[in-house]
Amino acid sequence: MKKVYFGIALVLALSLCLFAGCKKAPTEEKSPLEKRVSTYHDAVYVGSNDDFNASFVTGECEKLIVIDGEVGDLAPFATLTVTPLSAPLFNNAYSYVLKGETGELTGDLTKDVVGAAFSAEVKDAKTIGKILSVTVKAEGILESDVPLTDKLDGALTWKEILSIAGKELSETIAAESDTGNLQREIYVKLVNALSAGDAPYYYYVSFIKSPSDYWALLLDPTTGEVISKKI
Repeated sequence: MKKVYFGIALVLALSLCLFAGCKKAPTEEKSPLEKRVSTYHDAVYVGSNDDFNASFVTGECEKLIVIDGEVGDLAPFATLTVTPLSAPLFNNAYSYVLKGETGELTGDLTKDVVGAAFSAEVKDAKTIGKILSVTVKAEGILESDVPLTDKLDGALTWKEILSIAGKELSETIAAESDTGNLQREIYVKLVNALSAGDAPYYYYVSFIKSPSDYWALLLDPTTGEVISKKI
């Protein structure tokens, strides 16, 4: 009899779990501006040594990038870029070891068609936690460790910056769209103005209808202060 009671109790518990207490958490609702974002950065690691400049940028962007004011399907990206700092290093074949707090990822770097940089799309980057460094290897020639720091560590998130940018351009947005349905795609990126490693970084937020029709702002990543604006 106890077994029967236990079985009934178990069925009831599973039923309650299925129909009440075990529902999936609702998906976070995007704001109207967030729905127009076609590219954003959520981590920007940079570093250098005597041999290379290196960066590792993660976020999401359109699967097919077209600057047309529309937002296509988005996909995560994690791009590692390594640039040799001397001419003798330009013609090697390189691999990498990307080191994080909880593991490592390895792969090959491909020479960019334009310029002197080498790059790779890194899969499963979130699995190794906060990034610490990248080791660049040319088999039998060179092994160079580049420490990396996240320039967004302690900064405002891309969503917070987007909200600030939206308030700054609220009148412009309202003037263009009486219905509130903004027909522009939005980029939220962390950039620096100069190639020097100690150059300051800013959030660059652009509201794009076409390559020649866009609004843009530069904002301080920590305070959200608007540094410059183009409408």
